[in-house]
Amino acid sequence: MKLKNNTFKILLILIMLVIPWLNSDSSNIPSIPKISQENNPFFEINPCKISLYEYFVSDIKSIYQDHYYFRLDTASSIKCFGRVTGIAVQQNNLETQFFISVGANSLINLLLQGSFWLLLFSFVKKRKSFYIENNLVHNVSIILTSYLVTFSIYSQQKYYDSNFYVFDLTKRSSYIFLFLIFLLLTKNFVEIYSVRSDKLFNFLPFIFLVFGIFSGFNLVFASLIFINSGIRALINREYNKKFLFTYLSLSFWWLINSNGSFTFKPGKFRGFTNSVYEFNSNLYWIAFFRLLIVGVFNELKINKQHFNLEKFTNYFSISSFIILVTGLIASNFPALNLFSTYYLGLQRHVVELSNPFVFDEFGVKISWRGISPSSETVGEFFGLCLLFNLFFIMQNKKLNIYTYTGVISASIGLYFSDNRTSIVLVFLIIVIYFLKTLNFNIQFSRKYLRTSIFSLILISIYIYFQTETFEFYSLSILSNARLYQYDSIYSSYLLQLNESYDQKSLLYYLFGLFSSIGLMLNRSEMWGIFFARYNPTFIEVLVGSGPLTLGQLYDEIKIDDLESFLLPHSSLLSYLVYFGLIPLIFVLYKLFKIAVKNKNNFMFSSVFIFIFLNVIKNDSLNYFSNFLFYFSILYVLNVVETTKVKS
Repeated sequence: MKLKNNTFKILLILIMLVIPWLNSDSSNIPSIPKISQENNPFFEINPCKISLYEYFVSDIKSIYQDHYYFRLDTASSIKCFGRVTGIAVQQNNLETQFFISVGANSLINLLLQGSFWLLLFSFVKKRKSFYIENNLVHNVSIILTSYLVTFSIYSQQKYYDSNFYVFDLTKRSSYIFLFLIFLLLTKNFVEIYSVRSDKLFNFLPFIFLVFGIFSGFNLVFASLIFINSGIRALINREYNKKFLFTYLSLSFWWLINSNGSFTFKPGKFRGFTNSVYEFNSNLYWIAFFRLLIVGVFNELKINKQHFNLEKFTNYFSISSFIILVTGLIASNFPALNLFSTYYLGLQRHVVELSNPFVFDEFGVKISWRGISPSSETVGEFFGLCLLFNLFFIMQNKKLNIYTYTGVISASIGLYFSDNRTSIVLVFLIIVIYFLKTLNFNIQFSRKYLRTSIFSLILISIYIYFQTETFEFYSLSILSNARLYQYDSIYSSYLLQLNESYDQKSLLYYLFGLFSSIGLMLNRSEMWGIFFARYNPTFIEVLVGSGPLTLGQLYDEIKIDDLESFLLPHSSLLSYLVYFGLIPLIFVLYKLFKIAVKNKNNFMFSSVFIFIFLNVIKNDSLNYFSNFLFYFSILYVLNVVETTKVKS
């Protein structure tokens, strides 16, 4: 029976992979010419007629030649789904590039992508026994989840107006229709997940393979589970009262402060960022983030005993191999690039760098990101895969086929990503591990060693402050901020930095140390651009502008034109904008307190240091997959003692 059921699911998946792209209206067209600059008018006068399949048949080279680029058109009509809606020709030096737009109506995407991901998730084996404690709470939480997600569309109309075709977002009937679709998806997802929730931890690495972001939407499919769990926990009063009171107090300020209207194009942050800085949108993201934290914590607390290091590491290795291979193949085949982007729910198209070994004209390795939105985040993923394989070897003193697969694929992927921080950290952690296993002992006493290190640090700081080195390092970020400052427009923070520099105040020295770190991490330019934009009030410096909200930062202060759109490249700076200094310092204090408690837990200490140093210099925590993954593994390694981890 189970075999028949799986066969039926596979058949459904194959239908979803093939049938949508056969949709055609070309019966009156005698022949379809191959694409060229001369034949482009044909596609201009016949939009939305030719199916993607027919286009592949007429121009087979477009499947594998690298000057073809397929793009999803989420603003197309329902009848145009899977059809070629337009072709643009662009000359890049001596190469002629063709950009083929393919219809992918947003409403169809909800049903097709959602159903596809539900089928994939249903392959996970069910638990032996399961029952719903309170059917009323179960149903109410599903309805409220659907309502909240529908409200997200209403609150971000400026974003969705450009992603819907002839769908009036000013009519109540439109939202009722969307609510019913979300209700269908949420109910099925929650019920499929409920009988498989014990597998949450062990399958978590696959969230870097199937990102699950609906095309045309600022929504992650997996977030429905945690929003639902968060609502259920609030109804059952299973939450930390101090945290709830503090968050509600901050929320009150964030909503009062929601004046003005600023937009932010989600880009590769899609699914985990606010696209419009306005009252309704801020209200949604405040509720979303609160429920997400409570929901993730609730699911982790319920299912923590099911964590199995061997299974987790094996799935980590498998996902690492699939991610690497999928990225390599899809980057060389434009057609597979399109399908990977759509069916895996990616924020961005698969990288179009077909050769991951390439260097630029200065001999610098060009980073490769594969299917991930960023080369840095995929580098962190591969680095953690290597670390968890190390932990598995530590506990089991053996190797298996999954270990070899994980180590080899993660090592190759880490090299391709060129995430040097991850490479160095993995190397150092492995060295420390071998020193520990060899019982390497320093002859000096611990007390003498600590005193020597502390004295050396003090002497280094004194020399650093007394030389011109500090002057050079401390101005690295400020100089870049001034460079990108536009005309006579200054952000409030840049004015404060200029004043502190003139007066040589305490802020000058503190920011100088921060600037030195930025220079050493090669972040001076990106962080300088950030502070050229950062325009907070005094209260916003202390408690931020609201969770996942970058619209005010990017749309309030004009700076000099940039060659490309640059993000903060620091999760700490992003979360400074979101929550301000006080909550950020408090959370860091709590994290370091947990780290001190786990100082003898090599697994936790290694992962904590690896994650912390990486999020300082990149935007990892602005991606849903990274946020969920880091939150989960730190929780598990902290709560589940190393000696109790199943293996």
